[in-house]
Amino acid sequence: MNKFYLLLLFGKLGFAQLSVFGDVYITDNQTLSIHVPATHFHEGVIHTDADQSGSVLFLPDNHGLDAHHGSHIAAKVSSLNTADFTFPTGDQGVYQPLRIEQGSAGELTATFEYQAFPGSTSPPGVERVSDRFYWTTQGDKSGRLWLSWNSFSELNSLTDELAALVMLGHTGSGWEVIPAKLAPFALDGATPSSLDQGAISSLEVLNFNRFEAFTLGSVSLATTLNISEGFSPNGDGINDSWYIENIERSPQARIWVYNRWGEEVFYSPGNYNNNWDGTYKNNTTKLPAASYLYRIDQNNNGSIEHEGWIYISY
Repeated sequence: MNKFYLLLLFGKLGFAQLSVFGDVYITDNQTLSIHVPATHFHEGVIHTDADQSGSVLFLPDNHGLDAHHGSHIAAKVSSLNTADFTFPTGDQGVYQPLRIEQGSAGELTATFEYQAFPGSTSPPGVERVSDRFYWTTQGDKSGRLWLSWNSFSELNSLTDELAALVMLGHTGSGWEVIPAKLAPFALDGATPSSLDQGAISSLEVLNFNRFEAFTLGSVSLATTLNISEGFSPNGDGINDSWYIENIERSPQARIWVYNRWGEEVFYSPGNYNNNWDGTYKNNTTKLPAASYLYRIDQNNNGSIEHEGWIYISY
């Protein structure tokens, strides 16, 4: 076993921090409790036996910082009563963290496995489930979930389009898709998300006791537009804007809307995000209830691929 040491430092204000140098082994069913606010990973892995019975517990408001492929925790990682926490998890020399935000009180334990989830099959609507990695979680806690990936994750085996990635949670009986959105940056906050490195976050707070594992999958990206024939922007929260299904797959699409006299009342030069609420040229004046002609150049090549009528009602 490699030599190691843990260096305990005190700052000017008396706050202690822990630094990890070299491999640290936790014996069977034992727990290393972290009582200092900051633990810095420099080199070496904190690990345990093959079945990962050892664990590391971060007490309230204590965090692990600067973890990387060469220094992380290849064991169970628990966080107690901390709302926002990045689990410095890894396995087989691969660092792949999991993060929670807006967490409730209580304890959550996570491990990372650099292998396929046992008996993994794709749920309906999902083309592929990763056979490279997954996380397990245990604990009666809720929070928003962030999953990460890196070059070792080999996402190109799932898809060649970043937008096709989905977050999956295993309930014990099978995988299910968790509504999520791609993060603009990886968990380091600086690297733009790509198939080589990035992050995805759940849209809502999750109850972790519903799930036993998480991973990533991919879906087929449909590009055919399904254009709503009407909407009612009356502010009741139901059908208040003009919805075009799959328009996010064609960010370059240009959209025009005209009244019955041929006057342009709405124009989108691209990146339409289904938010037009019937205002005249995006000001505060609402258009009257009536039928309006739309024209869509989906590929921004000067050709109108979609044309028809929509009805605004109140």
